[in-house]
Amino acid sequence: MVKVGRCSSILFGANRKQAGFLLAELQISVAIMAVLVAVLYSDFCQLLQGWQKMFLDIQLQDTGRYMFSILEKDLCYEGQLITLGKDSLGNPKITCQTGHAGKSYTYTLSSKSLYKTTKTTKTSGKNPLFVPGCNVMDLQAERLGEKLLGLEITLEKDGRRQKLSQVMHCFNGSVVYE
Repeated sequence: MVKVGRCSSILFGANRKQAGFLLAELQISVAIMAVLVAVLYSDFCQLLQGWQKMFLDIQLQDTGRYMFSILEKDLCYEGQLITLGKDSLGNPKITCQTGHAGKSYTYTLSSKSLYKTTKTTKTSGKNPLFVPGCNVMDLQAERLGEKLLGLEITLEKDGRRQKLSQVMHCFNGSVVYE
């Protein structure tokens, strides 16, 4: 047995006196590990925050695309006369007269939300045109030409803001100011 013990200590380069770890060595390795974990945790938190911001930006862009698609359908394809102005509170207002038997749409900004009011000769209704949890902070409309309309919407969600804009060509109508 003495030969086997001697042989293994020769193979592994250790003497019986140096067979274990010292308490100081163990403490140093734990300290190094703690520093590495702290650095990795802070990097992970930064990565997570960046991902959350990116996810919010994507949600805001999707909401803007949704709103622009409805505005484009109503204003560009159905509208014969698009009037840009302000409501009684000074908020932006876009009115669209269609060619469908007295049907009109009015878009107004109220309480951080965009609303669409539909009027016909017999009925009237007001519907929200936004995604819950996403605030519409501003709506700007500008006449860029007889048939060109520039729209800019500022959206906000959980502290993130995005300003989205689009130029629309009104095929069947014209754009005027009040």
